Amino acid sequence: MVVKLREFNNVMGQIEGAYHSAIVSTGLSDSEFDIFYTINSEGDGCNQSLIYKLSGQSKTTINSAIKKMEQKGLLILRKGDGRNTKVFLTEAGKKLSKNTAEKIIQIENEAFSSWSPEEQKVFLNLNRRFLELFIEKSSELI
Repeated sequence: MVVKLREFNNVMGQIEGAYHSAIVSTGLSDSEFDIFYTINSEGDGCNQSLIYKLSGQSKTTINSAIKKMEQKGLLILRKGDGRNTKVFLTEAGKKLSKNTAEKIIQIENEAFSSWSPEEQKVFLNLNRRFLELFIEKSSELI
């Protein structure tokens, strides 16, 4: 079978590898980075469930990382509305996030900003369309 997206898959694998290498160089695990990334994106006090939904990682992986980060004094959990749990960074967590995740986000923003607004729009639209179709078609497998 011909793999039409072989080059795309290779590039995606290299991007994932580059992110992983950058994250490891900061001393964070991938799941710790995803937690800091989501809090940076969604704001301090975001729902714990939002973190695993946006990260693409399992509940178990994120919950385990959150517990470890809480034990390290980087996070505080507070009860939210209903069954929601809110995640807040401590001062130590804010400092670590600033020196790690925020630096990677800055690099990411610089790379994305090097494209024209039209290129950014096309990139996002094509990836969004691909994701939607992939989810639709792959759900038929189950």
